[in-house]
Amino acid sequence: MTAQDDIIQQEILHVALRLYRKFGFTKVTMDNLAKATGRSRSSLYYYFKNRDEVFQAVLNQVAADVAAEISKAAAAANGIEDKLYAFCLTKVKTTQDWKLVFNAIDKSLAGDEQSKHMQFLDALHTKLIFLEKGILMEILSTAEFNDKRVPTNAELDMLAFLVSSGIRGVRREVYDHNDPHDIKIAARLLSNLVTKWLQY
Repeated sequence: MTAQDDIIQQEILHVALRLYRKFGFTKVTMDNLAKATGRSRSSLYYYFKNRDEVFQAVLNQVAADVAAEISKAAAAANGIEDKLYAFCLTKVKTTQDWKLVFNAIDKSLAGDEQSKHMQFLDALHTKLIFLEKGILMEILSTAEFNDKRVPTNAELDMLAFLVSSGIRGVRREVYDHNDPHDIKIAARLLSNLVTKWLQY
């Protein structure tokens, strides 16, 4: 594809997401999308085979945008603890923002479509974990290690897993189950514990 094709594809995905937010996944057809983008239906098929492929591409774009936002926040912070803290808080913020979108889409789904939709969201979850791990490994690699003990790649991998799954679990308890703990304090403590372990 050419650079112009990439621009057109991004425009289509942007419009598709807007339509999903407004009408839900089931009510957005290729005809609706063609009309909303000002293109012919046949021109859409040059970029996407069907409606499911459009939705998958939207989710891939969501994953890339979320990872970029988290990475940018972490890069702007100074020191490993603040970078981890920025990762955690931005992860929580982006998750909450997109959760509202996907909840609205879910409400429009019939029973037979919910299963397919969950498969798409599971794939998004897997992709996000992969991208987040890359960001965390980059953050952890900037740590100043004690000369007596330099963590192995396996240990850094485990730390990345603990931070990613830890903040995900904290977010779920606080926002989905109304746990009264302060998420900022939890994120700061998690970041501090990991930093201290690295510098032990």
